[in-house]
Amino acid sequence: MFKRMTRQEKERRAVQAELNAAMQALRANEVAFEEAQDPFYIEQLTYQHAALMCRCRALLRTLRGGGADP
Repeated sequence: MFKRMTRQEKERRAVQAELNAAMQALRANEVAFEEAQDPFYIEQLTYQHAALMCRCRALLRTLRGGGADP
């Protein structure tokens, strides 16, 4: 028989999917940073990296149950 997912399980899976997407974006950012030559582009990538790291930490906190919604 099929088990019905609770609302909490659905939310957890959605947060996990969002975390996976953020981690992929972080990896892509790191690859772009390694290949970057232009100082302005490097600065943009640095700020983007910081924002992605903050997002990942917030999502991890949510998954661990130690914080409010991000």
